[in-house]
Amino acid sequence: MKEKMFKNLSLKILSAIFAVVLWTVIVNVYDPTTSYTFSNVSVQLINTESLTDKNYSYEIVEGGKISVYVSGPKSIVTNIKASDIVATADLSKISAFADYVDIHVSVVKDGQVLNNVEATPKTSAVRLSIENRDTKTVNVVSEITGSAADGYAVVRRVLNPTSVKVTGPSSVIDNIDHAGISFDVTGATADVTGTADIHLYDSDNNEINDSSVELTQTSVGYTAQVVRTKTVSIEVKTSGKPADGYRVSGVTLNRDSVVVYGDTNMLNSLDKIVIPASNINVDGLTENKVYKFGLSDFIDKSLTILDNARIEVTVRIESTGNKTITLNTSDIKVSGLETGMSYSFEDRTFSIDVEGSETAIAALDASAITMTADLSTYTTSGIQSITLSVKLPDGVTLKRAASVNVLFKDNTQETETTQSTQETTSVTTGN
Repeated sequence: MKEKMFKNLSLKILSAIFAVVLWTVIVNVYDPTTSYTFSNVSVQLINTESLTDKNYSYEIVEGGKISVYVSGPKSIVTNIKASDIVATADLSKISAFADYVDIHVSVVKDGQVLNNVEATPKTSAVRLSIENRDTKTVNVVSEITGSAADGYAVVRRVLNPTSVKVTGPSSVIDNIDHAGISFDVTGATADVTGTADIHLYDSDNNEINDSSVELTQTSVGYTAQVVRTKTVSIEVKTSGKPADGYRVSGVTLNRDSVVVYGDTNMLNSLDKIVIPASNINVDGLTENKVYKFGLSDFIDKSLTILDNARIEVTVRIESTGNKTITLNTSDIKVSGLETGMSYSFEDRTFSIDVEGSETAIAALDASAITMTADLSTYTTSGIQSITLSVKLPDGVTLKRAASVNVLFKDNTQETETTQSTQETTSVTTGN
């Protein structure tokens, strides 16, 4: 047996070598080795809890997508797809103070790792940014888009919840100032309800979009209370008198109307808000003065003022000038004289005393003054003192009423008297 085994040994060895060479040739001819590079292969991070459990946050800086070189039998390589390539980076292998994790690549086909192909990543490691992980609570604010229907307004907004917790890298969390939602109320005549997605913002109201940030919830419920409103004007009155030599030149308000809502009956009956004269006393003033009020004090308690209920009233005070002007009675325009009545002015001229701003007084002359007299109530003969209606330029007022003496004559009575005298004379002569 042993002799048969070693008989022609060299020939047997040569035959074996030839068989191996022949097999290699056949394989290379019929199933040659080939290679292919797959791009955009995503790297999966595994054992991430090794960082997150230690309250660290991480972000891939480089190496999230890589190219993989695969080589092996052509019959196998040509059937490999990019989805068959598994690239992983084990975060439990990261060393202290390091930010790189090696990438391991394999080819998995039908759940089985292919060992007869070689897969090599062209990028050997993933680079991470690692920092502390923080959590904080931020308030949720709401923004309304659009406007309610005419005569309606949103007077109250209710959010549920009013705050959320955000968790993520310290550098990102530190920049988050508040959470916000927005919703539309265009044309609303009744309450508007719904849910809206949460967005995160910094202190300058710039939106922060960062997938590394986690929220306790991603949406908020809201209710916008919509009510009927009414716009009413504001009226102010003054009392008292400034110091001698001064006058009230005007009154200005920082707003001339407000929007009010509340009880329907009271709302319908309200036309304006009046600040009584007793609240704005100008006695002894020599300079401008600002009065501040809460308008809610001047309306029924069942009504509410929308937005700002404060108002500022500025009383402007200026020094006055005085002047006495002589006018011609012939310039007085008369009206209403009864038929049969005639009149004449007792004097050709008369004087009026005026006061006003120094500029207006300096520029005032008689040609700028208009005078009228209504004589309709004077029906008997005699001298009467008539009060005139005087129109002065802006900024000028009368210090006291202007009047003139007028002689009235009832011409019809004199005609009747003359006729009676003539008739008496005629009778006497006849006798």
